[in-house]
Amino acid sequence: MGCCCSKSNNDGPVAAPQAIELTEKGPDVSQKKSLISGTGVAYSSNTIEQDAAYWEVIVESAGPFRIGVARALKGGALAGSIGDEEKSWALASASCECSDGDVIGIAFGQAELPNLRFYRNGDELPKAEVQRVRGAVHPAVSVAGSTKLRCVFDEAQFKHEPPRGHTALRASQSLI
Repeated sequence: MGCCCSKSNNDGPVAAPQAIELTEKGPDVSQKKSLISGTGVAYSSNTIEQDAAYWEVIVESAGPFRIGVARALKGGALAGSIGDEEKSWALASASCECSDGDVIGIAFGQAELPNLRFYRNGDELPKAEVQRVRGAVHPAVSVAGSTKLRCVFDEAQFKHEPPRGHTALRASQSLI
């Protein structure tokens, strides 16, 4: 067995980092790779555990949507939308005047307030920030009508630089 500080490891190859995807979704939500459409909620089964995470959502086809974070949702909650400020916190499309092609950046930080901030095409949306989100949350979106959103978790595909101190959202890894 290799030392935790050593470059050598006799336990075999190190697994590639797990890709983050929106794996949990409502019955009327369609998903083709990273493109989300239909009606309802989709969220990642990965809990945000890092101190300062960032990801982006590209508005492929504008319509009613919400983008943010949510606790694990089940049943009827997946058929609705996020942003109730009890189990989910979100930016609503009505408050950001988004158009096709706009990029929404999401910055979630555990250590400073506000801990949920949103950016449109690289510009911060200060009226949309959320001061205090506590507990385990997941990246989440909700869509309706003709909305199509593309979720981007891979830093190499980001259109904008993450805010200072934030890095691309990473999948949580068990150390056991």
